[in-house]
Amino acid sequence: MTLTSCNHLATGLADPNAHLPPCVDQNCDCGDFISQDLAQLVFDDSDGDTYNLDGDGNGRACENLPQTTPELDWEAYFSNSPHLALGNPSHAGQENIDNYLIDREQYALAYSQSHGVLRWASWVLSRDWVGSTDRQDNFRPDGILPKGTYQVTPGDYTNSGYDRGHMVPSADRSATAQDNSSTFLMTNIFPQTADNNRGPWRELESYCRDLIYQQGKTLYIIGGIYGQQQPIAKERVIPPSRTWKVVVIFEGEPTVDNVTDNTETIAVDMPNGNRLDEQWQTYQTSIDRIELATGYDLLSEVPEAVQAELEARRSRY
Repeated sequence: MTLTSCNHLATGLADPNAHLPPCVDQNCDCGDFISQDLAQLVFDDSDGDTYNLDGDGNGRACENLPQTTPELDWEAYFSNSPHLALGNPSHAGQENIDNYLIDREQYALAYSQSHGVLRWASWVLSRDWVGSTDRQDNFRPDGILPKGTYQVTPGDYTNSGYDRGHMVPSADRSATAQDNSSTFLMTNIFPQTADNNRGPWRELESYCRDLIYQQGKTLYIIGGIYGQQQPIAKERVIPPSRTWKVVVIFEGEPTVDNVTDNTETIAVDMPNGNRLDEQWQTYQTSIDRIELATGYDLLSEVPEAVQAELEARRSRY
């Protein structure tokens, strides 16, 4: 892969869809929204019912969804983890099993019991985390979940039509067998279409590793999912309709103090579907738009003025 310069290209053009969730750049479905209000925003903005969101023609879009975006929990868990240095996107803690923070040496993530999948994961990627350890391939339930919680198993994905997709990639944790094995816990796995998993998603993962191998960068990565498709595993696991990732690129330590207006970022949001473009660059967006679509507060520990600058811009790589 040929690396491009990590400089934002000034286009001089405002994003006409900056006030809308990323699905409008491809094609929206009611499953892509977390609230009726958000679907209504897209419906009202479009010329007619562009995305067929109003099935009964009453002027109300996706009426089966919750009316408004759920409020974030009050953050109930403090961590010194480097993987949470820039913030806790959903204010996950250890009180709400649908927003349950799992804080490991290798990464941090928020898990949703009602969906049987993670909400998001956050991890630092540097040369210290990669090595020559073989892929462990030991998919297994995650015993860290509270007693009584349903443990998703590898077999729950059998004949589902989905890959067992990693959020924190196996290849991002190859320094030791223990590190690599941690990525095969089922809390780090989500139902991912083959075209997404083996297409632009994989290409972006490879690009990130090239940044650390060839340019000596350190990355702070947050990746997640939202939306829903038909459940699998006897309705215990709900596949997402969208996947997203935010990459903050550092020359040195990935800390809040090292984030400035000039810090480079990558933000993508892509359908968890079929017939995707192989190029991850096709799905670039802004952090603001991902926040709108998910209801999360990304980079929340970054000073507000810098945060606003980084989150509003749409990079061109």
